[in-house]
Amino acid sequence: MGKRSGLLIYWLAIGLIAIGVTACDLLTFMKPAPTATATKTLTLKITALPSETPVPLPTSTPAPTEPPTQVPTAPTPRPAGPTATLSKEQAILVYYINKQEKGNFGCGEALWYVKTRNPKTGDIPTDVRAALSTILSFHSETIGVLYNPGYASNIAVGSVEFSDGKVTVYLTGSYVRTKDKCDPSRFNDQLRFTVKQFPGVKEIVIKLNGAPLADALKKQ
Repeated sequence: MGKRSGLLIYWLAIGLIAIGVTACDLLTFMKPAPTATATKTLTLKITALPSETPVPLPTSTPAPTEPPTQVPTAPTPRPAGPTATLSKEQAILVYYINKQEKGNFGCGEALWYVKTRNPKTGDIPTDVRAALSTILSFHSETIGVLYNPGYASNIAVGSVEFSDGKVTVYLTGSYVRTKDKCDPSRFNDQLRFTVKQFPGVKEIVIKLNGAPLADALKKQ
């Protein structure tokens, strides 16, 4: 009995130890999970990186968000006719001296025409005024390779008359002589040949301040 009792007690102790350990483990696993602590949210304040070069803000007034209610008026149309596609016969021509080519004008030189954008209207006084005004208002010495002999003068067209094939041109202002002795004859040929282009012109009289233009051209 003593030996059996000892064995029984031994195994009982082993069992209790095993049960105790198991129970402890079970108690540990059966414990309720600890309440989760509230998660703290970390807010980061992000600031834009400065640019290398400061960009100034625009100072102009911003465009309105709504279109204007007023409808713009159409532009005034140009007078009909003046286009670059006019032929030599249709366009008013102006003449200038070509010193590089021999001819019967000035000091043995040629006259070359330049086609304007103004069409011939058929009204001789109107067309002559337009042609001569174009020449007299141009004060550059040259136009491309061509020479303008009246560049130094200050002359304007006063009026133009036309009757029975005769054109009378009344100029006002002053003729200024240049250092080139050929310019007076060049200027006279330039004006007369420009007037001669118009159909029906048979005679040409040009006066400056009431006197023949030739008188002003002869003065030294």
